[in-house]
Amino acid sequence: MFRKISIVLISLIFAVSCSDDDSTSNNTGVPDEVDLSESFFYRIDLTDRSDDTFKVRMYVDNLTDANKVYQFPATVPGVYDIFDIGRFVVNFKAFDENQNELTVTNISTNQWELSDPLATRVIEFEVKETFDTPVEEHQLYQMGGTSMENDHVLLNAFDVLGYPTGLKERDFYLDVDYPSGWKIATSLPKTNGGLYYAEDYDKFVDSPIIVGDITVASVLIDGAKINVNTYSEGDQISAGQVLNDVEQVLEDASAFLKGLPVDHYNFIYFFHNAPGAGALEHSYSSVYVLNDRPYTPSYGSGIRDISAHEFFHIVTPLNIHSEIIEDFNFAVPTASQHLWLYEGVTEWASLMMQYRNGSYTTPGILNEFRFKKIYADSYNQSMSLTVMSQTCYTPEGGSQFGNVYQKGALVAALLDIRLLELSNGQKGLRELILELIDTYGPNNAFSEENFFDDLVDRTYPEIADFIDLYIEGTAPLPMEEYFNKIGVDFIPETNSLNEMGVKTSQQQLLFDKWKVNL
Repeated sequence: MFRKISIVLISLIFAVSCSDDDSTSNNTGVPDEVDLSESFFYRIDLTDRSDDTFKVRMYVDNLTDANKVYQFPATVPGVYDIFDIGRFVVNFKAFDENQNELTVTNISTNQWELSDPLATRVIEFEVKETFDTPVEEHQLYQMGGTSMENDHVLLNAFDVLGYPTGLKERDFYLDVDYPSGWKIATSLPKTNGGLYYAEDYDKFVDSPIIVGDITVASVLIDGAKINVNTYSEGDQISAGQVLNDVEQVLEDASAFLKGLPVDHYNFIYFFHNAPGAGALEHSYSSVYVLNDRPYTPSYGSGIRDISAHEFFHIVTPLNIHSEIIEDFNFAVPTASQHLWLYEGVTEWASLMMQYRNGSYTTPGILNEFRFKKIYADSYNQSMSLTVMSQTCYTPEGGSQFGNVYQKGALVAALLDIRLLELSNGQKGLRELILELIDTYGPNNAFSEENFFDDLVDRTYPEIADFIDLYIEGTAPLPMEEYFNKIGVDFIPETNSLNEMGVKTSQQQLLFDKWKVNL
């Protein structure tokens, strides 16, 4: 399963190209455009990849006793699991303006305490890459990890860069040094001086970076520049091969969403031959770690599905989310009860947007739901989706997490049918999603506690019963009853779904509405 999220409101350059630092700097090593009284500046040296570690130098100023603890993430957006990045940190040091070393103390797995924060001007440390560093527990998902080899570096910034506590809202700047023959791809915007930039830590670590021997292909869809970037360990897959499938995904998404809610987006595909696969979403990009093998039509079909899921995360949770996601707690894992929305609805939408735009046939989409019912039945039937969400950081909830892609997607499918029935075909789940985007968006969180009441107020009183039974409750999903409403037979013995040859007028009406974007 794929465990997996902020828009930088600044008109800057985003690029997929070699990056050279064009800014001037003073004798402190900090570019003139960076004001350390209200910003942080990092340098990462990828020309030195010795010991498979990222060499980081961070420039700071005006730290106080309230900021003396340097924090690395305990967890990160979209993974719903423990990361404990501090496990990979070595040689953590601090210096004053005269390069005198200051005492630092490792006070917990992810925290280092500065002895004299006011005097601290430079913080240096190294971070081991995660792909080749064994850990005894809480294995990191590769799509959320780091890889460092002779021909590439995959860098998820939250795996390498921390922050002084209390100062997540400062501006963050980054300069990356890398071999001259390499290319770089990221959705982080750049300043005129050539530095990567974000207006706070959440946005700063929201854009993964890939550097090295990569291939790049681009297309313009609905005015949005879409970049496909690939690293293939065995040179078996190029960006141009993946581009056609990505283009189809974006066309399906555009039809479903009435246009794309981004003006640029980077797909980063990392193909290699080690065990493990998955993908992780971000606001303007997504990372895929997949098997490196010939790019056949069937492989392309699978990549379309996973890419459709990750791209739709630009809606949930990136445009529709609670305050828990809005101000993410990197230090203390904090669960949201709405993973049914963030992952389940996303999975449903990733399939339905392809179906409604002709990329899936009716038998094909019904077969997808059949397999989801089979897989859902293998999970603990006494744990509700909200309880699983709230306990996802524990062994109990974590072991059931995969059901959010199975039962969660089925719940979304049934909710769509129920909404269509109650509105006589005028409003389904897709229309509710579009309404929520207009109401909330990336910078306006909904209430974690009151969101279910909001949904009921926007729809029908009957939806409260649906939520009580199938999202907060553990009642068996009414597959037969609900799919019958749209003229589809459900056979419990085989979990099969088949379109009826003869439908009533009401069934035909709802079926016709179900298979199109209203």
